[in-house]
Amino acid sequence: MSTKLDFPKAIEHALRGLNPSTSRRSFLRSSGALVLSFSVNAFPGGRALAQAVSAGPYPDRDFLQLDTWIVIHPDNTATFFVGKTDGGQGTGTAFRQMMCDELDIAYDKTSLVMGSTDITPDQGGSGGSDAIERDGWPMRRVAAEARRVLLELGSERLGMPVAELAVSNGTIAAKSDSSKSVTYAEIVGGKRFDVALTGRNVDATTGTAPVKPVQDLRVVGQPVPRYDIPATGGRTLRACSMPGTFTSTAQVSDPSTFAGMS
Repeated sequence: MSTKLDFPKAIEHALRGLNPSTSRRSFLRSSGALVLSFSVNAFPGGRALAQAVSAGPYPDRDFLQLDTWIVIHPDNTATFFVGKTDGGQGTGTAFRQMMCDELDIAYDKTSLVMGSTDITPDQGGSGGSDAIERDGWPMRRVAAEARRVLLELGSERLGMPVAELAVSNGTIAAKSDSSKSVTYAEIVGGKRFDVALTGRNVDATTGTAPVKPVQDLRVVGQPVPRYDIPATGGRTLRACSMPGTFTSTAQVSDPSTFAGMS
C-alpha cells in the first residue's frame, strides 16, 4: 500500500515541470541535484552545523582538547562535535544520548555536529557495527570529564565541596538546598574549557573522570525522537514513478519459521 508523501515545494515544482518522456535515469539525476541544492536547514543537523560554524567553536580539531568535543552555549545548551557520520543507522541519536547522560544535560538542550572535516575530531571511517561499541567510548569519557570540570568550577562558585553538590539538566545545586545553584552556562557558557585530555589515539581519548555505571544512565535506552527523522515528517516514499515507466513493487513478509525450522 503506497503512502502519500508531501514533497517540499522545490521538488514538487520541479516534478511538475518535467517532460513526461523523461527517462528514469534522467529523473533520478535531476532529483539528486534537487536534494543537493536544499538549504542547510533542510537536512538533519544542518541548523546545528550552521550555528556552530557561525558561532565559531574551537576548530583546532585536537582530540586531546576538551573544547574540540563539547561547547556550552550562553543559553545553557550544548553542542557535541564527533568525528563520525550517520548513514541512517541512528548512531547520531545514540551518540547524543550517551554524551547527554555523562554530561547530565537534557537531550532536547543539545545538538550534534558529525563528521565535518573542519570542525570535528578525526575519528576515522564510519561504520555501523562498531559505532557504539568502539567510537562511543571516547565520547562518553570526554562528556564525563566535562561534567567533572564543571562540578569543580561550580564547587568554587558556590563555596561548597563537590560531594555536597548534585547535577541535573545542566544545573549544579546544593543537595541540602536546591536554591543554591549555578548553571553550566553561568560557569563556562561561550567560553573555553581549556582542559587537556590524554590518550595514545582518538579511541583512547579520556580525562580523569570515570563514566557512569549502567544503572545511573537516564537518557540511554529511552525512546527519544531520532534527530534525522523529523526532516521526512515521519513519512516514507514507497513508490515514485514517471508516466510511461514501469514500477515494480515488493512486500517483505516475516516467515513463521527460520530456515525451515519451527
